[in-house]
Amino acid sequence: MNGMSEQTIAVFPSMYLPSVGWMVQMAREEVILIDREERFRKSTDRNRCTIAGPNGKMLLTIPLIGGRGVKSKTKDVRINYSEPWQQHHWKSFQSAYGNSSFFHFYEDRFRPFYERRFEFLIDFNSQLLRTCFEILRWEKKIRIEESPMVKAQSPKPKPETSNLKPYYQVFEERHGFIPNLSIADLIFNMGPEASLFIT
Repeated sequence: MNGMSEQTIAVFPSMYLPSVGWMVQMAREEVILIDREERFRKSTDRNRCTIAGPNGKMLLTIPLIGGRGVKSKTKDVRINYSEPWQQHHWKSFQSAYGNSSFFHFYEDRFRPFYERRFEFLIDFNSQLLRTCFEILRWEKKIRIEESPMVKAQSPKPKPETSNLKPYYQVFEERHGFIPNLSIADLIFNMGPEASLFIT
């Protein structure tokens, strides 16, 4: 058994730049287990994130092979490059955060994800999440696997939606503070202090 039955490792879905609420939950865990065997769920954070642009909320969606009819396990979901979504997403980040205090400080960490092609969504999401962890100076382990023993003993976390700490946003004077956006919003606006708002 090797003590596996005593572990309580939260099992998270693979997500594209998770919301601040999800990051609050991850902050409470020492190990982040990504469930690669989970059935993909459309219209979720798995392939989309929300940021705040000049006109308010902006939903960024990664197109997938099979479109809205994807019924694969998470590990098998492939990204569709038949449309220039990477260019669109990066231009959206530039529009939303080009005038923020820390976009230019971190853009070289994020840009490669919108230039390099990843075949599988789970690889894109997990490597981008690791980059966010590095920026936040989190020394958490991300495990991408399916362990029935751990999963059976693990809580099923949900994103924190209340008591989220407000922080400065570029277009706050225009739209008011918009809570629970992508972790990218918090990083580009608050820089090194980002971790203080999710721990």
